[in-house]
Amino acid sequence: MVASDPHPERLEPLVGAETYRMDVREPEEVAYVTSKAGDIDLLVNNAGYAVFGSIEETPLAAVEQMFAVNVVGLSRVTKALLPTLRARGGTVVNLSSVAGRMVFPESGYYAASKYAVEAISEALYQECATFGVRVRVVEPGSFATRFLETANEVSEPRDPDSPYRALHDTWDARKFGILEPPQDPKMVVDAIVASLTDERPFLRLAVGPDAERLLALRDAVGPDAWSRFSGQRNAAPYATGYAGDVYTPSELAATEAPDPVRLAATEAALRTGHLDHWSEAERTRLVEVLAAAR
Repeated sequence: MVASDPHPERLEPLVGAETYRMDVREPEEVAYVTSKAGDIDLLVNNAGYAVFGSIEETPLAAVEQMFAVNVVGLSRVTKALLPTLRARGGTVVNLSSVAGRMVFPESGYYAASKYAVEAISEALYQECATFGVRVRVVEPGSFATRFLETANEVSEPRDPDSPYRALHDTWDARKFGILEPPQDPKMVVDAIVASLTDERPFLRLAVGPDAERLLALRDAVGPDAWSRFSGQRNAAPYATGYAGDVYTPSELAATEAPDPVRLAATEAALRTGHLDHWSEAERTRLVEVLAAAR
């Protein structure tokens, strides 16, 4: 087993592994370390970090550096090891994120890098499935790694004069209201290990109850309705809903015959904990409407 990190001292607790320094942005380092891997059957791409900030305010130089690690670096390591993995019918595990399929305000650039990981993973499987290569895409929620500390170090502090200043508290409340407190990373390790004995050749693994809740609603209502609902949760004006959208409290109060599809979407939002921006009375009214509709 070979393990690498830009700071190899972090790998000292690993038992039985050859450890190396490797920065995935450096082709020479990647070439050297991957040459030491031998005839491997498993590749776990875990390099990545986040730069947070609004689309307007985040420096693009920081975004380029993040993509150099999260997307190009992952691809560089995969390309180097793919001939062996293809020949042996191996498995590739790519660490994505819950942000690989949905976003919060100020996570757009980070999410874009993880959407790219999802796309690369899908293409890799379709191209290499005939060689027996299996792919797992891991989508964790909030975990107690150095993720937030690193993100704070590399992200620009919020500008007190930002045009978005009045929205920051709402954005934070909506984000941290649905995410779990940082969870034990062993949960992610256990999910990866369990997936290796699963016969399915391609798997997405939502790990953590927060990831499961977020992705369950996003999948239930579809990406467009999810985006409109997310805007509503984050204080966007929202007067008229569209087909499949989650109801607003005022819309629900104004209709005597709720649309079954929209009502089902609203029930899913309630069940997955996404209606924290509704008052208790509004949620109680929804429960009554749901009971009457059954």
